[in-house]
Amino acid sequence: VAFLVTSLDVNHGFGIYKDGKLIAQTQAMPGYINMLILTLEQGKYTIVCLEYCGTYHHYMIGTFEAIA
Repeated sequence: VAFLVTSLDVNHGFGIYKDGKLIAQTQAMPGYINMLILTLEQGKYTIVCLEYCGTYHHYMIGTFEAIA
């Protein structure tokens, strides 16, 4: 899976977790695209912002599921 990671406002940390363990991370920065390429096992993953980015930082959590 290729993640193209950028931001519209400020720097963010893009961390991907599986079973509570950080498996990959990159920076999300305005005006720049970072590519993060991973081979993922089937299952559920969580994305968390790893860089304090403002008032709503603690709400920056997402999930996705990799399906074989």
